[in-house]
Amino acid sequence: MTLWNEEKRLQGWKDSPLTKQGIKDAQKLGEFIKDYPINQIYSSPIERAYQTTVHIFPNREIIKDERLKEMNFGDYEGQFISSLRDDIDYHDLWYHPTPERCLKNGESYQQVLDRLSEFILEKYHEDHEQTIFITIHGMLFTILHGLMLDLPIERFHEVNQEIVRGCSLSLVEYNGKQFKIHYIGKDDYLTPMNNKIIYK
Repeated sequence: MTLWNEEKRLQGWKDSPLTKQGIKDAQKLGEFIKDYPINQIYSSPIERAYQTTVHIFPNREIIKDERLKEMNFGDYEGQFISSLRDDIDYHDLWYHPTPERCLKNGESYQQVLDRLSEFILEKYHEDHEQTIFITIHGMLFTILHGLMLDLPIERFHEVNQEIVRGCSLSLVEYNGKQFKIHYIGKDDYLTPMNNKIIYK
């Protein structure tokens, strides 16, 4: 949870600081998974994601990887979501995804999918027996979810009906060809919230 989340502004590659709630949630996740056998920890280099990871794993090495960055939303970053409700390009990004769909001066779905897929394949081939932890972002999670379900990009809107809560946990196995999803967006160890993050 960040300041811009609370203000309901689009972040992307632009950044805003974690709130007290965001820090508290990260610490609760860290406590929940403290006994998990995690071999390597990777984070998006965007500061809000990296600082979240630091609060989850205060005494572990954290590797930043550019391929885990949020989708770049171009000229739309920093804008209030309420001001984008009637914007056709913003609407189509969420409801009509295509490989080339992007916001002005931003990244396309295909560009994000390519870098994320490259990261996953690289880590699998380095050591497919290891357990890795990654800290990522909302739209990147949607694209990862679509990848795990082997959906074409045109169907990615089916998995972004609701943004998962920050510091929720997903567990997935990968054998080099297929993903086995154990659970998505587990957050019962966090304090219930009244306000959900909404981007659509």
